[in-house]
Amino acid sequence: MSSQHVYRPRNRTSRVLRPSTTRDISRANGAIRRLFPKAKKKKIGEHGSSLHDNGTGEGHECVVINSLSDDILLEIFNRCRLSAIDDVILASHGHVHIYFPYGLTVDTWDWHRLTHVCRRWRYVIFASPHRLDLRLLCTYGTPVRRTLDCWPALPISIQYGGVVGRPPPALKDEDNIIAALEHPARTSKIQLALTNSLFDKLAALKQQPFPALERFLLISRGGGKLSALPSTILCESAPRLRFLFFDEIPFPMLPKFLLSTKDLVDLRLWSIPSAGYFSPESLVTSLSGMTQLKTLYIEFASPSSRPNRRSVPSLRRAVLSTLTLFTFRGVSEYLEDVVAGIYAPALDYFDVTLFNQLIFDVPQLHQFISRAEKLRVPSRATLRSSENGVSIILDRLAETNTPRQLLLMIACKPLDWQVSSMAEICNQCSTLFSRVEELSIHAYTPLSARQEAIGIPEWLELFRPFTAVSSLYVSENLGPHVAHALEDAADDPVMEVLPALRLLHFKGSRNSAPVEKFVTARQLSDQPTLDVCYGDSIWFV
Repeated sequence: MSSQHVYRPRNRTSRVLRPSTTRDISRANGAIRRLFPKAKKKKIGEHGSSLHDNGTGEGHECVVINSLSDDILLEIFNRCRLSAIDDVILASHGHVHIYFPYGLTVDTWDWHRLTHVCRRWRYVIFASPHRLDLRLLCTYGTPVRRTLDCWPALPISIQYGGVVGRPPPALKDEDNIIAALEHPARTSKIQLALTNSLFDKLAALKQQPFPALERFLLISRGGGKLSALPSTILCESAPRLRFLFFDEIPFPMLPKFLLSTKDLVDLRLWSIPSAGYFSPESLVTSLSGMTQLKTLYIEFASPSSRPNRRSVPSLRRAVLSTLTLFTFRGVSEYLEDVVAGIYAPALDYFDVTLFNQLIFDVPQLHQFISRAEKLRVPSRATLRSSENGVSIILDRLAETNTPRQLLLMIACKPLDWQVSSMAEICNQCSTLFSRVEELSIHAYTPLSARQEAIGIPEWLELFRPFTAVSSLYVSENLGPHVAHALEDAADDPVMEVLPALRLLHFKGSRNSAPVEKFVTARQLSDQPTLDVCYGDSIWFV
């Protein structure tokens, strides 16, 4: 070890005095960077400071690394682990979230390289497996049985697929997956792209509890329909599970399984197939008692997944006091039964997509939003029409840097359906929309001849609940339709449309959206003075 050195700058006058442990850690940076290249970046990540470098590599004096204590070495190794996490975050194209795409997180780092340096380093590392988050990674090409025999009984992380660009496991990988799953007491993370052949092998595997499992991620990549997961998967016992993510996985017995996961923090169910349907009542029952749940995704693949009958809302609700993000995709009847059974006072992001239907009846949705304090006081609304549907986004004018708080979308294509359906929901939630002060209306694509036939009553019904809007911005595609509706409303002295409006801005030309009759009618009334603008001088975000 005498040939291994660490370095420190000669210029001591520019060095700030620090505690001896921190100073010694700084001395060891050069040696660790050579052994662990991922620690090169001069960044400070969310997990702590990474190792620093003066960038020259010159003008250093040497200190023998053996002079450092075991505690300092341990801290250095931990800095290497944190630096590896920072590198992955920086490489994720700026998407710094709790979880990466498909739920991927940094599960392992190259700690095994450090154990090959000397016996002392190996002893320090294996003496602190929890501090250094030591795990055995089973992934593509890993000879699992031989790997498990070579290392101590550390937690096992199984990762095959589930990352954009990575293929599903091959047949040779499936045998290694089964070999790793034969150690359920050590398995801490399962992340699998599930093929048909792998599904059959999992179904035939002896079912055992997984007491150490923290993350469970399954993504269907078989190219065909999978059979339903067996009800005894994981022996219905995963008490330490914190993250559960299924994508196109049929698991109708999921609510029963969730009863053993009271410490769940993140539950994401994407593209639930019809074969995986479970009732809203059973879902609400399984969520009750989850005191740490922060994120909830319930997204069905098709409108065929709907309750057989509408249930009577229970007077007793599941209190999800830590839930901050809730995303739903499905039919309104299912959503109504779910939100009627839960209370989420801390919710600050609510994203709802409803499949198209003839009638929307959502009284429970309105009450659910009203119970969430951060959602019930929006001041800005943005209505967006696209080829796939219409959405309305609600947020606050004073919080432009925060994520959008409430998004309601209806998946239908014709513009007249879009406007009438959104009008129906907005009027049922009139208390919420009556607080909006700024309204923007936008269409992404030019309208077809069929879409241009939209009637005036639909627009007027849409505007009805927006009684506090003082500024209205309309895109060029929709300007003629909105102007025609407002002009028609001016002929009815009883009809009161947008009574608080002070600014009306069309992105198109004056000839494309004339509103002289509407302006004149407003001047003759006791309503506020109305300014009308055209062009791009003022526009919404």
